[in-house]
Amino acid sequence: MKKGKELKLQLFKNYNIVYGTVDNRNSKALYINISSWAQPLINDDINYNRVIRDFDKSIRQNIYNMLAEDICTPFLKEQTIVDFDIRKSGVKYGKRSFLSCEITLFMRHEIPINSMILKPKIDEIVDMLIKNTFRTSNVFKFHKKKR
Repeated sequence: MKKGKELKLQLFKNYNIVYGTVDNRNSKALYINISSWAQPLINDDINYNRVIRDFDKSIRQNIYNMLAEDICTPFLKEQTIVDFDIRKSGVKYGKRSFLSCEITLFMRHEIPINSMILKPKIDEIVDMLIKNTFRTSNVFKFHKKKR
């Protein structure tokens, strides 16, 4: 039985963004899910394995750096899980591929998901990820829908 709570963020038009907890009463962990359709911009023969691995590493590094710099963060920087998923075999020029990025952040202490402390921190993390990782990509353009 799912006891969690999930909320949508409408910060960026080309991404579906939700965040929530698995257990709303014992909110020890929070997840942020960013999904989109990635369309390759370059028609050249590119090693997408390398591009996707670098993209994943950039997401992980940006989250770690942000949590390390923020001394008031409610999240533990040592305990984060990033699940970045895009099928390398299906990435082709002119075709959109589904991309999903789920980030699990563990909290120092329990905070309700809709608290005024948590929402700005989540907005800040999502904003940083989109601007520093997704929008800086010169290989992919992102869309909210497949077509």
